[in-house]
Amino acid sequence: MVLLRAKALAIPLLAGEDHTPMVGPVDLEVHAGEALTITGPSGSGKSTLLRCLAILEARAQGSLHFLDVQVASAAVPAFRRQVIYVAQTPPRFAGSVLESLQMAFGFASSTQAFSKERAAAMCEELLLPPDILGRSLARVSGGEAQRLGIVRALLLDPRVLLLDEPTSALDLDAEAAVHHMIETWFAKGDRATVSISHKRELLASVGTRRMHMLQGRLGEAA
Repeated sequence: MVLLRAKALAIPLLAGEDHTPMVGPVDLEVHAGEALTITGPSGSGKSTLLRCLAILEARAQGSLHFLDVQVASAAVPAFRRQVIYVAQTPPRFAGSVLESLQMAFGFASSTQAFSKERAAAMCEELLLPPDILGRSLARVSGGEAQRLGIVRALLLDPRVLLLDEPTSALDLDAEAAVHHMIETWFAKGDRATVSISHKRELLASVGTRRMHMLQGRLGEAA
């Protein structure tokens, strides 16, 4: 089953944003049960591609399809609940951690409800401090913010995770906890991940498929 398909996707880059003036055109299929890892040098367009797959970056041409249906403008909010981008540096919202986790459910479907108990249990599983939900985001460290980004995404139970080095600031124990949580989510079936990582030991241990990006062009890794 193809969960996510990009056809002739091309993304223009702002001057000075990257070494590559254009990402693409990219043709890509992400299948259920697939853990795709994208490698490539800094500045090759990997993060830009992931953001475009999440419709967080404007594209110059091409189309995106979810479950074989082209994503129209009106369907973007629903699409973003199913295909979630997790950044290396998560956005900082005003207010508390609890409020930031609840925020996503303001855009969620009526069948989804925020559970503080579930959020607390997930935070505990990721070795976050017991009082984390009551903290201001201004008091959250970089590593804590990365783990909260994983919690925020998985609370919505998406079909596809787009992972842009979301464990780069974590120690080994915290990183292992994040991997276990993602593996548990993945094991539900009909899920997929697209990951960026520069950690060679991680690339050797995870992933069912590997692709390489160079100068804005994506191809199968050798």
